[in-house]
Amino acid sequence: MKRLLTQPRKAQAGSSYSAGLAFSLASFVAIGLITLFTSVLSARLYGITVIGQSALVLAPVAIVTLLSTVREQPAMVRELAKLKPRHPRATGVFLAVFSFSFILTAAVTFVGVIASYFAFHGPLHNPKLLAPAVVGLFGYLVIINTCWNFDGIFGAFRAGRELFAVRLHQAVIYGVLLVILALFTHSVWGLLFAFLGSWLTALLHRLLLLRRVIRWRVPQAEIRAGFSTLREIIAFGLKVTPGSLATGLSEASGTWILGVTNSINVVGAYSRAWTFATRLTELNWRITEMLLPTLVQRRHVGDAEGFDRVLTDSLRYAAFGMLLPAAVGGGAAEAIMHLFGAGFDTAATALRLLLFVPMLQTLTAIQGAALMAYNRPLLTAFAQIARLIITLVGGVVLTLAFGMTGMAIAMAAGALLSFGIYFVILRVSVHASRPSVLHHRQLAGLAAAYSSGFLIAHLLEHQVSGAPGIVAAVVGGSVTYIALGLGIGGMTPHDRARLRTAVRQVTGSRVFSAEMSGAA
Repeated sequence: MKRLLTQPRKAQAGSSYSAGLAFSLASFVAIGLITLFTSVLSARLYGITVIGQSALVLAPVAIVTLLSTVREQPAMVRELAKLKPRHPRATGVFLAVFSFSFILTAAVTFVGVIASYFAFHGPLHNPKLLAPAVVGLFGYLVIINTCWNFDGIFGAFRAGRELFAVRLHQAVIYGVLLVILALFTHSVWGLLFAFLGSWLTALLHRLLLLRRVIRWRVPQAEIRAGFSTLREIIAFGLKVTPGSLATGLSEASGTWILGVTNSINVVGAYSRAWTFATRLTELNWRITEMLLPTLVQRRHVGDAEGFDRVLTDSLRYAAFGMLLPAAVGGGAAEAIMHLFGAGFDTAATALRLLLFVPMLQTLTAIQGAALMAYNRPLLTAFAQIARLIITLVGGVVLTLAFGMTGMAIAMAAGALLSFGIYFVILRVSVHASRPSVLHHRQLAGLAAAYSSGFLIAHLLEHQVSGAPGIVAAVVGGSVTYIALGLGIGGMTPHDRARLRTAVRQVTGSRVFSAEMSGAA
C-alpha cells in the first residue's frame, strides 16, 4: 500500500489524478473567463432576438447529442484506464468505439432532421430556423462528435495538459470568429458558423496531439481484439444510458418549454442566464474525466483507502469551489445580466437560482463516477429519472405561473432531488464513508461563506455602477467567501499537500508529453 501511494507513476498509467485535475481546473477557470467575455460579446454583437434564435437552432443538437449515445465513452474509459498510454490495445478499442459512435450518431441525426422539420413548422412556429438547425446537426455529426470521442481518449489517460490546450484554442477562436462574422451578418448564421468553426479548428489540433496517447499503426490482431471488447463496452454503457438521457432531457427542457410558452426574447434572456450557469456545469466533466479512470484504477488494484480519499476530497473541493460562483454571481446577478445588453436583465432572478444547478450537478457527477467504478451504473437512472419528472412537470406549471423564474425553480429543484437520491444510493450500495463536506464544521463554513459572499457582492453591485461594479462585487464577494469558508471550514494537512503538488504540476518543468514518452 505504501509503495502504491508514494510511487503512483509506477502503479498508474499516464499522468496522476492531481496533475490531471490541476490542468482541468486551470482549463475550467481560464476558459470560463474567456467564455464569459465571448458570451457578452455575442449578446452585444447580435442582440437578444438572435441569441434566442440561436438557442432554438442548437436545441435539436442537444437532443441528438442525448439520443446518439449509449454512454460508450465512459465505458471505454473504464477499459483504457487499465492500460498504459500508447498501448496497442488502446488503438483497437478506440477505433471500435468511434466506429459505433459515428454510425449511431448518423442514424439519430437523420431522425433529428425530420423531427426538426415538424418542430419548427409546428409548435415552435419558426420555419426559417430549420436550415441553420440542419447545418448544426450535420456539424455535430462530423465535427463535434469526433472531438468528444478524441477527448475520451485524452481523459482515459488523464492528459490534462493536452485537453487544456485544445479547449483554450477553441474558446479563443470562437471569440475571433464572432467578431469577424459580425462584419458580414448579424443573423443566427454568424453565431452558428462561429460555433462550428471553433470546433473544426480544435478538431485539427486534437488530431495533432492524439498521437501522444495512442498509436495510429498497430497490428491487425490488436484492432480485432479492440473490436471484440465492443459488446462488453456497449453493455456497460447501456446501463448508464437511462440516467444520462434523463439528465440531458432535464437540462434541455428549459429552452423547449419557454420556446412553446413564451416569446423569442424570453427564450433569449433565459438562454443567456442558462449558458452562463452551464459554463460552470462543465466543471463536472473536467473533474469526472480525471476522476473516473482514477477510481477505476484504485478499485482495480484494491486500494480501498485511496478510492475513498479521492472520492471524499473531490466532493469537498467541488462543493467549496462551486458554491463560490453561486454566491458571488447570485449577489451581482442584476449587473451581470445587464452587461449582456438590453432586455437580458429580466433573467437576473432566474440566474440566481440556476447558479445552484452546476454545484449540485457536479456533486452528483462525482458520486456517479464512484457508482460506475463499482460497476453499478444502472443505479444512476433512478435519481435522474426522478429529476426529469420534477423538472418537466414543475417546469410547465411554474413557467406558466412565473415565466422564466418558474423554469429556473424547477431546474434547481430537480438537481437538488437527484443529488439527495445519489447520496443515499452511494451510502447504501457502495458503503462509502460519509464525506467531510457533510461534517458540521464544513457545512457551517459553506453556509457562512455563501451568505457573506452573496451579501458583499450584492452591496458592492449597488454601490458601484457598470463594469467596475461587477469587478468590485466579484473580487469583494470572492475574498469574503474564501476567508470565511477557509476560516470556519478549515484545511487539512492533506489538502495543503495536494495543493502544493497541483501547483508544481501546472507550473513545473515536467510535462505530460514527456511522461507519455517515458510510458511508451
